[in-house]
Parts: sequence; structure tokens; C-alpha cells
Amino acid sequence: MSFHIYAWLENGKPRLRVEDADSKLTCMSWSYNDGNASSDADKHEIKRLFRELLLLTCKQEVANCRVFETLELKR
Repeated sequence: MSFHIYAWLENGKPRLRVEDADSKLTCMSWSYNDGNASSDADKHEIKRLFRELLLLTCKQEVANCRVFETLELKR
């Protein structure tokens, strides 16, 4: 699975979009929310971005897993 990553500024606010390279579907979309222009708000936004990226990575890892069937033992 490969991705195209688009990052830009919109009205001075950072935005990020991650698309699946094959299907062109948007896997993740993030825009900076600055309800408060405080340091804590900035930290929250960075955490939110990394959470979204981590979830996308986990989804990719699960998609790459193979499932093996197990035989049940008869009693």
C-alpha cells in the first residue's frame, strides 16, 4: 500500500491529506484547528495529527497481515 501526501497552507493554516496511491481515495484529512492560539492548543493539534497518522499506519499494518486458518481438534 502506498500513499500520496499533500500538504499546504490554506489561509495561513496547515492542512494535510493522505490518499491511497492506487484507488485515489482519501485515507486521512487533517486541518489545523486554532480555537485558542495558546501553546496548549498547539500541543493538542500536534497530538491529534500524530494520532491520525498512527491510526493510518495501524490500518496499513492490518491490511498487510495474512490470516491463517487453524484446525480444531476433535475431542
